[in-house]
Amino acid sequence: MQIIFHVDNIEEYLQRSKDYNFPDPPDRCPHSDCKCRVKLKKHGFYYRYYLDGPNCVKIAIRRYICPVCKRTLSYLPDFCIPHFQYSFNMIVKSLKETLTREKTLSSFINDLKRNFPTILFSRQHIYFYTKRIMDNLSFIIYGLRQIDPYIKLFEVSSQRERAREILDIINIVPLFSQRFYAHCQKSFLAPLT
Repeated sequence: MQIIFHVDNIEEYLQRSKDYNFPDPPDRCPHSDCKCRVKLKKHGFYYRYYLDGPNCVKIAIRRYICPVCKRTLSYLPDFCIPHFQYSFNMIVKSLKETLTREKTLSSFINDLKRNFPTILFSRQHIYFYTKRIMDNLSFIIYGLRQIDPYIKLFEVSSQRERAREILDIINIVPLFSQRFYAHCQKSFLAPLT
């Protein structure tokens, strides 16, 4: 299980790594079949990649363990998306550019490679993210309405236009990835099966 927490300064998190001031764990086990009121114990770290623009680094993720059920809990910073190496900003930006691009996909990918030479972006990445956002539109709208029930969506003629509108909204919603995960218990790019 993962809990997403807010990081004010990404650079500080990347620099301090394991010495970062991680939030305290909850006072009870968050796993639905346990829920014991117990002090979770530190259980080391695991490492994952974080890819964002010029940054391609391995980051430390704090883990805790429940002494009763022996299951772990990870604290994931909000600039990461669960199960994805690319950052929230990188994915949203590339999706927005993909859905509004006026040039060929090859020239678009070449521009990405020129701007971010350390990060691999391929045709498959673009198709994967585009398909996932299109498949998850209803789920994302549901999550947005959980975050803000008064959110207004315009009448649009195509699913592609709806995706562009949604990307514009999630780009301005403060702490979108963290809040979405808290309400829906899934990333906005998670498969719906």
